[in-house]
Amino acid sequence: MRKLSLKNFKLSLRTNNIQQRFVLRVLVPPFVILLVLGILIFWQLDNFVRQQAIDELKRDSSTTAVRLEREFTIRKTILSRTGEELFFIKSSYLSSIDALGKQRTECSAHVKSKRTFVNAPNNSCEPFLAEFAVKGSSSLQAVEDGYIRVGEELIQTQNQAINDRLSAYKQFFPETVALLVINDSKEIVSSAQSELLVSSIDALTEIAGNAISEPVEGKLVSLNDINLSTFAYPITGGSVLAAYDTSSESFIRESWQSTPIDKNESIALILDSNGSPVYPVLPFSNNIKDVQDELRNQKSVNINLKDIDNLAVASEVGSSKWLVVVSSPSVAVLAPLKNAQVIAVLIIGTLLVGFLWVGAFFIKRTVDSILGLVSGALVFSGGKLDYKIQLKNSDEEFVALANTMNNMADRIAKIEKEVDEKNKEFISIATHELRTPLTAIIGNLSMITEDFGSRLDETIKPLVGQVFESSVRLKELVNDMLDVARLEGGRVEFSPVNIDIKLTSKAVIDNLQITAKENGISLTYSEAGALEVFADEARLRIILNNFVSNAIKYNRPNGSVTVSHSMKDGKLVTSIADTGLGIPEEQKAHMFEKFFRVKNDDRKNVVGTGLGMYITREYILSMNGELWFESIHGQGTTFYFTLPLPSN
Repeated sequence: MRKLSLKNFKLSLRTNNIQQRFVLRVLVPPFVILLVLGILIFWQLDNFVRQQAIDELKRDSSTTAVRLEREFTIRKTILSRTGEELFFIKSSYLSSIDALGKQRTECSAHVKSKRTFVNAPNNSCEPFLAEFAVKGSSSLQAVEDGYIRVGEELIQTQNQAINDRLSAYKQFFPETVALLVINDSKEIVSSAQSELLVSSIDALTEIAGNAISEPVEGKLVSLNDINLSTFAYPITGGSVLAAYDTSSESFIRESWQSTPIDKNESIALILDSNGSPVYPVLPFSNNIKDVQDELRNQKSVNINLKDIDNLAVASEVGSSKWLVVVSSPSVAVLAPLKNAQVIAVLIIGTLLVGFLWVGAFFIKRTVDSILGLVSGALVFSGGKLDYKIQLKNSDEEFVALANTMNNMADRIAKIEKEVDEKNKEFISIATHELRTPLTAIIGNLSMITEDFGSRLDETIKPLVGQVFESSVRLKELVNDMLDVARLEGGRVEFSPVNIDIKLTSKAVIDNLQITAKENGISLTYSEAGALEVFADEARLRIILNNFVSNAIKYNRPNGSVTVSHSMKDGKLVTSIADTGLGIPEEQKAHMFEKFFRVKNDDRKNVVGTGLGMYITREYILSMNGELWFESIHGQGTTFYFTLPLPSN
């Protein structure tokens, strides 16, 4: 207990000593100067205070602008999707009517010639069987009656589908008063309007037509004394438009009410892209409309509203060019902050004393110690955990901190090693355990496809195929992960023997010829110069398979892949050249890293794990070989590798 108290006493003395040095050497000398500077700064705070007020108003307007933008985005997504669906419904109906008309023509011709509907070509009489059952197998009237009946059923189906989509949209946005879909010829494909719009909707049709080439967001239209906000977007085959009642509680007004201002002191207005007031419409709205250009281009604008000087700011609502304007009397905005100026000056002055003089005059030894600690931390962060921080002529506190950091680095290095070993063990076990169920899944799916493929529903068959392909890719990934885990854990055993590389190369290439033909790739092998190599045959097959399959996968239509051999510096060099996509210069250094795949739009649809090249490199290096490549982006790539020749 006595030793503990003595230690605390010494620590207290050191702390007091540091505090005294800080006060005597740092705070006292500049205090008077900074106090004078603080008084001068006081008179310069008007701009700062004004900017704070502007920023506060800007945040208020931005909050509503962001909410409106999010609302517009949601409406755009749902409206475009609804328009696509309505367009599809109409297109499907027209296709069905067209097909029905062809069946009508073919069936009528068959009945006329054969005097019966039986064995009609293409089953063209099938839609009219019910009528034939009533009127007789040779009745042409049965065809006409059936055509009318089925046509009416198609119309009812179409109308029901359209009404369902429109009802769903109305549930999302009850303020919708019109929804219109037109085609590229600006003809109405589908439309619905509220009873409030009893007149023609030609104005809305014109806006929808303009939206085919450029979206329309928030354009105001007045129909039957109703102020409408119209949104129209291009879709496949035409455009879609929705018109909303701007006075609705659940649309503009709801966003306006969310503006975080005291509405007894401040005013929030929403203007459209032309500066016309959307909500609310106030007597002085035109005053704000007159300065809309300044509001768009300046941080703030001084404006007189009801004979009171106001400070106004605005935020644009995304691409719609709408404006959310927040205005507040200048006196009310600046008054609260004015009272804090003196306190701010004193606080700033005090902080300046601490920070400026600590940086300019305080212990250089402390700075050197900090730099030493920072340098050590940077070395540690770079992964060199065996580095030791050495501080000379430093305070005991910094020396103790350096020792603590050194000890922490030692512990981290030890823990990292243990974690790395456990991770490798986990990956190895997990991937190994995954292989068995994946093999069973792939086998069962293959049996389903081969034994029951003809009995599978046409809707299910492609889904089974997709599951099968995905399972195969997953198994390939698991195998690659298992190979990586074994490589990194040093558990891969190589059994090198003398191998005729020509036979192995031909076997791999023959196996990949079908894949090459399916992709339109010419795959050739030049066996000239092939010799025996001292290598593991199974690993050599994997190496060649990875190189050639990648050359096919990343090639161009009608491209080529050539495998050949040559001698260089007494070594057999095997090259795999392709006329494919090539590798961008800035990405070449990462080619053999784990999980690396070239990032470029020309291969975004090519499937891969990013492990094949890493495994290939490790196999080649483990068998005392060498590996390199040459590539020009957009022209092709050639990979080279060597393996040892037999020693006898």
